[in-house]
Amino acid sequence: MHNILAGLLRELKNNPNVVLQAEPGAGKSTVVPLELLNADFLHGQRIIMLEPRRMAARSIANYLAKCLGEKVGETVGYQVKNDKKISAATRLEILTEGVLTRRLQSNPELDGVGLIIFDEFHERSINTDLSLMLSLEIQQVIREDLRLLVMSATLDTNLVSKYLDDAPVMLCKGRAYPVSVSHQKTDNRQLASNVCKAISNVIQDEGDILVFLPGVADIKRCISQATTVFSAHQNLKLIALYGALPLEEQERAIALAPQGTRKVIFTTNIAETSLTIEGITCVIDSGLEKTLIFNPSSGMSKLTTTTISKASAEQRKGRAGRLSQGKCLRLWSESEHRSLKDYQEEEILNADLADAVLELASAGHASYAEINWLTPPPKAHYDSTQDLLVKLGMLDTLGKITALGKKASGLPIHPRLAKMMLAANDKQEREIACNLAALLSERDILQGGGSADLLMRLQVLIESDTDNINKAYVNRNTLKTVVRDVRTLQSLIQHKKSKVDISGMPDIAAYLLLLAFPERLAKRRSANSHKYQLANGKGVYLAEEDPLINNEYLVVNDCDAQTKEGRVFSAITFNKHLLVDKFSHQISEKIDYELAANNSRVYARRLKKYGSLIIEETRSNDVPAEFILDSIQSLIKTDAKSILHWTQECEDWLKRVEWLGSKMEGFPVLSEALIMESAENWLLPYITNIKKISELKQVKILPLLSSLLTYEESKILEQEAPITYTTPSNKKVSILYDKNSEPTVAVVLQELFGELASPMLAGNSVALRFELLSPARRPIQITSDLANFWGGSYVEVAKDMRAKYPRHRWPIDPFSEKAGRSIKPK
Repeated sequence: MHNILAGLLRELKNNPNVVLQAEPGAGKSTVVPLELLNADFLHGQRIIMLEPRRMAARSIANYLAKCLGEKVGETVGYQVKNDKKISAATRLEILTEGVLTRRLQSNPELDGVGLIIFDEFHERSINTDLSLMLSLEIQQVIREDLRLLVMSATLDTNLVSKYLDDAPVMLCKGRAYPVSVSHQKTDNRQLASNVCKAISNVIQDEGDILVFLPGVADIKRCISQATTVFSAHQNLKLIALYGALPLEEQERAIALAPQGTRKVIFTTNIAETSLTIEGITCVIDSGLEKTLIFNPSSGMSKLTTTTISKASAEQRKGRAGRLSQGKCLRLWSESEHRSLKDYQEEEILNADLADAVLELASAGHASYAEINWLTPPPKAHYDSTQDLLVKLGMLDTLGKITALGKKASGLPIHPRLAKMMLAANDKQEREIACNLAALLSERDILQGGGSADLLMRLQVLIESDTDNINKAYVNRNTLKTVVRDVRTLQSLIQHKKSKVDISGMPDIAAYLLLLAFPERLAKRRSANSHKYQLANGKGVYLAEEDPLINNEYLVVNDCDAQTKEGRVFSAITFNKHLLVDKFSHQISEKIDYELAANNSRVYARRLKKYGSLIIEETRSNDVPAEFILDSIQSLIKTDAKSILHWTQECEDWLKRVEWLGSKMEGFPVLSEALIMESAENWLLPYITNIKKISELKQVKILPLLSSLLTYEESKILEQEAPITYTTPSNKKVSILYDKNSEPTVAVVLQELFGELASPMLAGNSVALRFELLSPARRPIQITSDLANFWGGSYVEVAKDMRAKYPRHRWPIDPFSEKAGRSIKPK
């Protein structure tokens, strides 16, 4: 690094922005900031250096102060959440990203600051992107003399350089020692076993081992199994390292191991960059990390284990070559390595944007298209976040920040929790709100989890300074952090700690939580079910053994965003009466008119809803006539014959009309579907006094159907498609109209003597079809041409029938026979 310092100073003197890509071990985090303290172009102004992680910020500040022979807080200081060591003499401030963002908002002029260094920029958290965006804007609008230096070992330099107005890019070789790489193909489902096997492969080497794992639960499982597997190795110390550990434990983890002992440090990607851990000569890399994936449709996030990028793998490998030659054992194959993406995906693409959108609005940015994104988030994520902030009252409908939003942006918590705190009215509400906000901003204070009951954790927190809690089940380190956060939040809203009335706490906590998560009121789907529906329409479930399933309503503050149903990790019981007392303005009323299951009546269904949840439902038979008529009109199109007094006469009339319309030009072409579609014309005007659908059975339908034809058309129907045929013996026989055959009449043959030809229908276009029956009324012949029958096939028919029915008339000359009974007269 010393080789390029002169060039770096020159570039920063001549350019407002510079990008520095320095390989691991080059000293960019330690050498560069100290050298820049004496840069003449800064004119004695302070330097702010952004570090993405708290542990790295503290560690680097301590190291740099030691290099100067000083204590932290003198020339070099730091500020992270709940911990600040900065004095009037401090000229190099090392801040974490959230602290820097709020500094930029509260003091956009950045009085006395000449340079902002963005270290380990490749991690690309939302706050890092936002801080760079706001810093660049301040530089362009207010502070032309402000300089920005972006640094990383693995960085897409072209992207960042272009964003910073084509800033010059400087490259620096590292002084890391060579690290040999080997691959061990494994099964991720057996992670702990795979890690122990990898440790066995390097246990005979010298030096300490650093194991990269995706999360805290994986660390605990691996340490548990390794404790058993390596119990014979008395000098082996198994140590955890992750962000939630207290500072003292983190410092012990990265310190040099005592003489005669070896350390195996199990860590998350917190140790991937910035930190030099004394004594590490071997890295075992699982190739995995935990990522929160935000779902804009549900407003929830899902914690997912994903593979790392090539850049992250390179950073992890470099941990083994900081102080001496080392080795790296990767728990994936070489072919899998080639398929890894080059850089890890930017957090802004997948994370909850609520903080960022509120900060941007506070800076005057309300339009997605006009924001100078380094990497733009998905538009759907941005839009859904704006909608949430509008519902919380922090943005107006144009996306501009409100007075409440301004206050919320000044609090170091999620906007949802800020809403809860700022809406608290009295001492009790403010006390509980501060405790809830602190509780929800940190990891679980209970060990082993158990129930998702948030109220149980709130009570532990509030009574933490008493002897009323079972401390064996409490994560004491996390509890200390949360208690400290409570004090910070109380001071920010100028609230003095007060005693909580435990009896009234459940309702107050539930009310406050619903203010923060208005779309996450949950109602149990059925009695004794562990499944719930949220007010936003999504489904969630509790573990079946969780006591919370005894509650009909919950407010869910933490659950994962699965495509179907997400598991509830944290929720609080909710009394329904609070909706009426506190959220009546959000309850909508709606009346639906629905059919009974048997279509016999219409009933009124009055619904009170909170979002998608039906919180009250009443049914009534008091239904306006127009809704009954609307239901009838709708039903007639699909179920006409089941709800109307549809007789055989109606059926016969309809068949005659359909048939004649298809045969005779000028006659109306009607069908059942067309008739039912026009029910408002021929039926509804005559049933306005009906109170229920079943009363339709008392209405005679045939006269109403007949009204569809004019008087003249009805006469034509009677003439050209008559209901009956009158035989020569003056006997009336029904004519069958069927769409699959011509009109047919079934009659005993002897009744037709004297009918010399088939009568014609439909304007003399269709002959009536005869089904001629035997004395036993069985068909013996079908014909549409009686004249041809009498003069032809009758002879054979009569001959056959004489043998079967000798007592009946089968004259040789049918033309002279009189119509009537078939049996011979005595």
